Amino acid sequence: MLWALVMEGVETTKMVHTFARHGTGKLRLLPKHRHPTEEELREAVEQLKDIPRFLPFFVVVVVPVPGVTEGYALVAMTLERWLGKKVKFLPSQFREVLHGKEEGEEEK
Repeated sequence: MLWALVMEGVETTKMVHTFARHGTGKLRLLPKHRHPTEEELREAVEQLKDIPRFLPFFVVVVVPVPGVTEGYALVAMTLERWLGKKVKFLPSQFREVLHGKEEGEEEK
């Protein structure tokens, strides 16, 4: 779980850098070869979607009540399985840890 938390931080930092390069490219402050690719922009948008999923999980982890984190993860996993792929409650890195690599690889 700690590794998933670190990876979410790395992905969020990469997202911010990608959007910053895109913004400076729009202002024509960067040469064309430094502009982010469509793939980089798509990944940045997907990470941006992870932020609202991460915030409730982060609050639950910070609350010092035993069992709250496990309960939240269990409820989120149950709802994701019950609703299918329509709704995602867990950030991508946590989903890979809790559901396994095979589901995380299908989405990429």
